[in-house]
Amino acid sequence: MLSELKNAHIGYLWSRFRDRYPKVQEQPSLEPSFETFGTPPMAQQPSFRFEQFIGVPATRYWFETADDTGLCQVQNDRIIHNWRKREGDYPRYEYVRAELEKDLNTFEEFLVAEDLGSLRFNQIEVSYINTIDLPGTDNPHGAVEQVISTWTRLDGVGRDLEDIAFRARFLMSKDGVPNARLHVSLAPALETTTLNRVVRLDMTYRGKPESNDRSSAMKMLDEGRAAIVVAFADMTTPEMHNHWGRTDVQR
Repeated sequence: MLSELKNAHIGYLWSRFRDRYPKVQEQPSLEPSFETFGTPPMAQQPSFRFEQFIGVPATRYWFETADDTGLCQVQNDRIIHNWRKREGDYPRYEYVRAELEKDLNTFEEFLVAEDLGSLRFNQIEVSYINTIDLPGTDNPHGAVEQVISTWTRLDGVGRDLEDIAFRARFLMSKDGVPNARLHVSLAPALETTTLNRVVRLDMTYRGKPESNDRSSAMKMLDEGRAAIVVAFADMTTPEMHNHWGRTDVQR
């Protein structure tokens, strides 16, 4: 955590980001999220949280591109880069990774200039949010077997599947030692612009890099992306691969 990074410093940071991110917003801070190993992770349960703040609560800052597709999020214990679909196609992982590198360069230069410490990476996370439509299907929420290869319909007389949601966790290991988890969730959703019914498939890879330096963090980010690509191909059906024009995934 960058304990010396205060809200008062953010104006100086934005002055460095502003050419790429002309818009800024304040958001509530995100809770810490760490993968630990040795004991089974507890299933997430609904919870309520009440806080009494002593001093100024931590703030998360959104730095946004003019077209809203690029987003850099900064708070005192993390930096995140997001690509958000507005118009046009996904620009591919390599582009998003390069944008994150630019964010890190700017942020590290700012920390040095303001004598606020240095970045030490203790957790990385890469996420893909996939909204999947099913052409020719009135209710994609009830036709998940066309998307997910592991799902089998259980319909019967007077029993039609209306929708489905599920979550799964996969333990990832390197050299026989657990070092990350792949979180997968599927749920019915609405496409934000058309309000068409779609299936939302989220995949998140999270873990601790081998070392706390930047190169180790970026290496693990690449490993996480590769794990997600393979898992997505394994979990989705050949019919959807044909629909997307997908080629075989190298493993």
